[in-house]
Amino acid sequence: MPSTGSSAGALSIVSGTSCSWTAVSSAAWITVTNGASGSGIGQVAYTVAANTTGSQRVGTMTIAAQPYTVTQAAASYTYSLSATSAS
Repeated sequence: MPSTGSSAGALSIVSGTSCSWTAVSSAAWITVTNGASGSGIGQVAYTVAANTTGSQRVGTMTIAAQPYTVTQAAASYTYSLSATSAS
């Protein structure tokens, strides 16, 4: 996932019609926005908040008892220099 702005994604779930499942995030910066629970075929939608740190971060969602890892790049910083006086 990119570090700037928030990002969204979706995953498809395929299971037997009587098999129920849930989707939860263990990271505060990953939010399940739709499809937090269901049974059979379904979809889980999620958002990832912007990464404002200087470090890559890794979080996990557990969906239908399976881990799904989200890796987000570190924020990139740009610098601009300008002369305040010249001699």
